[in-house]
Amino acid sequence: MPATADLLTNIFHLTFFGIANVFFVYAVGVRVMMMTKVQPVEGLAGWEARIRSFLLNVIFQYKLFKHPVRGIMHAFIFYGFIAYLVHTTSQMIAGNAWALFKVNGVNPYTFYLTDFTWLGLSLTGTQAAVAVAALVAGIAVVIGVFSSLRFRKQNNFFTNPLLQWTALAISLAMFGAIFAVLIGSGTPLYEAFIQYFSLFVLSGLGYFAYRRWVRQAKGLDIPSTQSAIVLLLIGTLMTSTLVGAAAQRFLEDGAHAIWINNAVLYVLQGMGMNDDVTATAVRDFAWWLHLGTVYVFMIVVPQSKHSHLIFAPMNFFMVKSTPAGAMSMKDLEAEDAVWGAGNVSELPWSAMMDGLSCIECGRCTVACPANRTGKPLDPKKIMVDVKHATLDHWDSLWAGKAEDGTHAASPVIGNPYITDEELWSCTSCYACVDQCPVGNNQLEAILEMRRNLTLVEARIPAELQTAMQNMENNSNPWGMGAHTRGDWCEDLGVKTMAEDSNVDVLYWVGCAASFDDRNKTIARSFVKIMQQADVNFAILGTEENCTGDSARRGGNEYLYQTLAQTNIDKLNEYNVKKIVTACPHCYNTLKNEYPQMGGHYEVEHHSDYIENLLHEKKIEMDPAEVAKMSDRRPTYHDSCYLGRYNEVYDEPRTLVREAIGVDVSEAVDHHKTSLCCGAGGAQMWMEEEYGRVNEKRTGQLVDTGADLIATACPFCNVMMTDGIKGMGLEQSVKVLDIAEIVEAGMKGGAGALKSGGFAQEPVAH
Repeated sequence: MPATADLLTNIFHLTFFGIANVFFVYAVGVRVMMMTKVQPVEGLAGWEARIRSFLLNVIFQYKLFKHPVRGIMHAFIFYGFIAYLVHTTSQMIAGNAWALFKVNGVNPYTFYLTDFTWLGLSLTGTQAAVAVAALVAGIAVVIGVFSSLRFRKQNNFFTNPLLQWTALAISLAMFGAIFAVLIGSGTPLYEAFIQYFSLFVLSGLGYFAYRRWVRQAKGLDIPSTQSAIVLLLIGTLMTSTLVGAAAQRFLEDGAHAIWINNAVLYVLQGMGMNDDVTATAVRDFAWWLHLGTVYVFMIVVPQSKHSHLIFAPMNFFMVKSTPAGAMSMKDLEAEDAVWGAGNVSELPWSAMMDGLSCIECGRCTVACPANRTGKPLDPKKIMVDVKHATLDHWDSLWAGKAEDGTHAASPVIGNPYITDEELWSCTSCYACVDQCPVGNNQLEAILEMRRNLTLVEARIPAELQTAMQNMENNSNPWGMGAHTRGDWCEDLGVKTMAEDSNVDVLYWVGCAASFDDRNKTIARSFVKIMQQADVNFAILGTEENCTGDSARRGGNEYLYQTLAQTNIDKLNEYNVKKIVTACPHCYNTLKNEYPQMGGHYEVEHHSDYIENLLHEKKIEMDPAEVAKMSDRRPTYHDSCYLGRYNEVYDEPRTLVREAIGVDVSEAVDHHKTSLCCGAGGAQMWMEEEYGRVNEKRTGQLVDTGADLIATACPFCNVMMTDGIKGMGLEQSVKVLDIAEIVEAGMKGGAGALKSGGFAQEPVAH
């Protein structure tokens, strides 16, 4: 029969354990249940892709390592918790079975699961440490090497599941080997490792405390009571373990002690722990302090911003199969159609999960071009406001639909949450999504709320309203007469699909190249390249309409679908199979969004297409003309819709190198971290207040020492050209599309005619 004291201890622990678990399950359960009260999400990925996403981003923390130092410090904390699982679980088991252990002569304070998990390993401490270090390094090398692999045609680690699974399989084997060493080498070795992990975790906490309160890094909230509480709790967990282990080593006369134990013991003895009675009291207190802190942690975390520990793994598991560049499709004719999100109940549950997953690290804010130029948009605030609105409107969400079939009010736009100005500042560049370490899609929520402002509230910037009226009346945002859409190529002998639809390629010209004088020269260069390569192509001419990208990202889903359906009907009428376009916005819409409405085509961007022509030797560079350009200092500006959305990075750079004979000089922000030109997300048609994004980006490109800025997007070309003019550098720095650069240097092309190697000055046609 267990002693009364042991029974009371057991009851005390069970009570504390039960309360913590009830609070934890209730807090998480309520938040999950609230997600069932909002809009469904279509297009979730299959199990294979979801498991792959979870392993890569949760188990191996891939997105965290976009910033290596922060990634390493977070890894210290994350893997410290993983290593602690067996240690803390041992304490929970001992606490729940306290009386039973005592009756059977087992001291709960010294119960370790690792006493029963020995795998026959007989490693010394040094051997085990070397083995673990080598395996950790092996995982880093494998994922690092695989993530750097690039093959032709955007076939890389980010787009190839086989490459990801190969890296994951090797890394999982090594990860399992690490865990086997940890729990299979006996309790003394495992507990020694726990001491080291405690120091790693504390160093990570120290680093993040320094970033927040000393360095005050941009994007972080200062002060942050929640962060202070969680850092204190985690610090207490680590410190209590170090203290308890040192006291236990004292009681065992130094058996299995390592230098960490001895260092802590030195401090404890200086504080008066010099006998077994005191050491036992210290050991027991540290044991209860550690376990009690775990239970407080379970109560606090789900109700704080650190709920990312729960919801971020869910976020990475519930990924979608839809392309990054595709907005969700809305059935506007459905009786229960939701035309955007003005209320929390009108958001998809994925946006709600994003809010709950947000750790408020501010990476999205730091990357945001609007925020970097002084505009009110803060992507982190968007996520935090969604979370707060969700929790504030708990009663309304829980009530569900009212008697009239509508949702109870749960506003997310307007005081004290998200303002119109914040939403209209977004360039839809995707940098926030790319940088987010917990898998949030800030852009999804922003664009859903824009739909509400446009379709329901009609609160649209006047300039954007004009562009939309132009799209509706003349099928282009410039408002030019639709009958002039094909005038740019009258002298080039370009046929239309109406004249001959038996072609290999449809060249989708786009509104910019059809109506903007500067971009007409780019279209002419691209046509000459295709003609030199004997490509059998045609254009739609006056039968082409705007793809609707700006309308959709400006919130006008109705106008987008009208334009898209007209285009799809025409493309299907001509039985179009392959489309090439020089506009990344058209490219993204045709490739990733038209399939939602039955428009399935093979779509290539002109950078990819020209690079393929060059690779197949259908066009060749003229060595004499390339030599004339070889004294240029080129740089390249990545288009958001070409790069981050569609993983096209290498082809444009290859073309610049082949046409000029010189590699591009990279700006401080390039490839996935490239700074937006400022025209995306329908910003091309809106007046820009505060600082100008294009000026900031142009400054970065000029800072490389370049005298030639290569672009692969008509919007980017316009914005960089304006930036150069604003800096007064139009005589010394040229902005050219890659098609112009290739045409200047290829055999049968225009030739490098002006300014000691520059292509000829643009001429309006």
